[in-house]
Amino acid sequence: MLFAAMALVGCKEEDFTAPSFLHIEGINVDISDEDPLSYNMGFYRSDIVAAYVVAHYPGSMSVDTVGLFRLPFTTPLLFNGQADYIDIYPAIEQSGISGTLPYYTFYDKIHLTAGDSTTFVSGDTLNIGTLTTRYSAFTHKLFWASFDHDEGSVRFDSTLVTVNNSDSACTGDGYGELTVSAADLTKRFAISGDPFSVSDPSSIVYLELDTRSDVRLQVYMHSAYVNGGAEDVLPVMVINPTDKWQHMYINLGRTWAYFNHHATFKISFSALNTDGIEGKVRIDNVKLITTNVVL
Repeated sequence: MLFAAMALVGCKEEDFTAPSFLHIEGINVDISDEDPLSYNMGFYRSDIVAAYVVAHYPGSMSVDTVGLFRLPFTTPLLFNGQADYIDIYPAIEQSGISGTLPYYTFYDKIHLTAGDSTTFVSGDTLNIGTLTTRYSAFTHKLFWASFDHDEGSVRFDSTLVTVNNSDSACTGDGYGELTVSAADLTKRFAISGDPFSVSDPSSIVYLELDTRSDVRLQVYMHSAYVNGGAEDVLPVMVINPTDKWQHMYINLGRTWAYFNHHATFKISFSALNTDGIEGKVRIDNVKLITTNVVL
């Protein structure tokens, strides 16, 4: 009781500082200024749903981890004045793993310094609106297909047809379409050509694409377990039907690990029509990317 009373006496009204607030509306991905991975804006379609926020204040010996927040958000900060810097790490919802919000290391962190708007006033909200990030310079593009006129030939087998219709496409003027009949319980298509090669087993490998499908869509990886071994096929994940375009972030790491990180692999897809309906599978903005940058 004595310590509680001393604490109450020592806490003066003028010691209290009202929190300030930080508001971020959203984060978009933009084309890089130098050596962009693509000049097609469909490449930069994204679904950044959250952000990790870190701040450094004058005189502090360490950074303050503010937290992870779903966008848009407003969060309090126990600080009044100009921060040295604020770092914002874009986070995505990893497809197939509910509730997982990793920092997507393919995207650059957003670094706001004192030269930007980093001044906080107790009781007020600093609204920095919608921010922009870019693909990291350490991102390596293995494959890209936009199905647009200006992209040339599309590297898929003939089962998947290109539809040129800007009104129906996710972005641009085209998309890939697979027609499924009621008799088709499964129907496959694949990225054709030579296998993809990733020699560094520590690399992160992701498949990004937009889908709009009437049936479930299974993603597969094809590879061998050892050099010179026979090719096997393993499922990666199932994408559920949706009547709107959705952006997927599919981590191929676990399946690649089953293959002992074999240097080469292929990717294929299969419509799973267990209900025996007639429908369409549509895909757009398909890219396979890798990086060796890990936090």
